[in-house]
Amino acid sequence: MEKIVGRFFMKNGKFADAADFSFTLNPQNVYEVIRVIDGIPLFLEDHLSRMTSSLALQGMRLTETPEKIRNLLLLLIKKNEVENGNIKLLINGAAPDIYLYFIPHAYPGDALYESGVDTATMAIVRHNPNAKVIDARYKAAVTAFIEEKNIYEALLVNPEGCITEGSKSNLFFVRGAKVLTPPLKDVLGGVTRQRILDLCKENGIPVEEVPVPLTDLPTWDGAFISGTSPKVLPIRSIDDRTLSSTENPVIQKIRRCYEDKIQRYQDEHR
Repeated sequence: MEKIVGRFFMKNGKFADAADFSFTLNPQNVYEVIRVIDGIPLFLEDHLSRMTSSLALQGMRLTETPEKIRNLLLLLIKKNEVENGNIKLLINGAAPDIYLYFIPHAYPGDALYESGVDTATMAIVRHNPNAKVIDARYKAAVTAFIEEKNIYEALLVNPEGCITEGSKSNLFFVRGAKVLTPPLKDVLGGVTRQRILDLCKENGIPVEEVPVPLTDLPTWDGAFISGTSPKVLPIRSIDDRTLSSTENPVIQKIRRCYEDKIQRYQDEHR
């Protein structure tokens, strides 16, 4: 059973003791992980939009309004007295039941942003990549790979030899002044990913959504992963090739712009 943080979780809008937490694992469990910073659920609208899309792919729909879910999140934050962390919003499709609960998190420290992280490629793809659903076999396989290789993230490679996404993140690659990222049809469209695409366009950074062959690795000047917990995190190495991602001016600019976007969102939702 998944570990939870805090004394309480919510099921269908009602508080329950963490010791009583349980749910039935099934292929229709759709979820989102929402980062909370200073008591504010970050980019919640985007998460609920993606959840709506994931549910639709499973023949389901979101039964609560976004405003109702926001209010429940704020109640959970207050009840647990936890203002910084990750909350999982899970829809158990068999019932359906709606769960809200804090989960353990691991945010990169300053040292990793300064040095970059090590990654390795793995020949595996997620079933139904556009839907954020619980897949126990996939999770077990990538977890074992990451532990065996002693890396931060696994980069998934499809049968065509193209890198698609990280096991729990999206990927961006820099060549010259241009940013490349795999097309949406091949990946889970992350909330952070979309914000980065928007920021690139707003700040005049050329960006393309195109297949990214692994054989192009020698031509990349830098790369980074994006996600709810890592935000914009430079990649130091892919397999046995080292990248100067932390020194890349394009990646540095995107990191600054994204942090500014977070600050503006917090200011608007206080």
